[in-house]
Amino acid sequence: SSGINAEYGVVKQRIFSAVVVTILSPLYLLLWGTHYTAHHAAQHSLALWIGLKDPLSAVFPLLLVILLFLGPLCQHLVLRESIFSDYDGCKDVLIFRNLIVAPITEEVVFRGCLAPLVFSALGWNITVATLPLFFGVAHIHHACGLYRQGQPLLRIAASLLLQTCFTSAFGCFSTLAFLTTGSVFGPIVCHMFCNCMGLPDIASIPHTGYPKSIWFAHVLGLGGFLLLTPNILTCDRFSSIYCTL
Repeated sequence: SSGINAEYGVVKQRIFSAVVVTILSPLYLLLWGTHYTAHHAAQHSLALWIGLKDPLSAVFPLLLVILLFLGPLCQHLVLRESIFSDYDGCKDVLIFRNLIVAPITEEVVFRGCLAPLVFSALGWNITVATLPLFFGVAHIHHACGLYRQGQPLLRIAASLLLQTCFTSAFGCFSTLAFLTTGSVFGPIVCHMFCNCMGLPDIASIPHTGYPKSIWFAHVLGLGGFLLLTPNILTCDRFSSIYCTL
């Protein structure tokens, strides 16, 4: 019991630290970021740089992510499971961290504050390609928790590789959504949805009773996502300041 309480204490400390960093990050962008964006900074407010605009633009990225998770959603439907089933039995503080605090703080810091700096220095393509690597590496600390639980090193390495690839891939999409829409709200709600769904549970597909249909839904969702994303997340659809720089 004392060990569990100590673990929850660490979670609360991390929540506090994440909130503090999120508050300070825009100040860094305001005070020092203009050295990199001096020729553009005067034209736009800090709120626009961070993406605090047009919450309704979040609909498009969210619909794309929902399409990506078509297979897992069908899987939940067939198994009559809630999409929140992964959080059954979890403490409220863990749910609050994973579904509220982490998406907001990480997207504001990585997309709202870091992306403008990288974009101004390196341009559009390099920002989309490299920024997610920082985002993926930022999740490596999860391996420490597995190590403390006594998990085998091979399993930790496999889990770390899978999670880093998944978070980096999501980071690419999230960065693209931020730059094209000019809004941080899309990345935030997509992050919330992805944290809610978790990684696809491929191992349970044979137990659904409709494995071929579920696999088809997975392929259809992935194919539709890859096909529609470059056609929907375009500069001519949104009024993003990053499309005009």
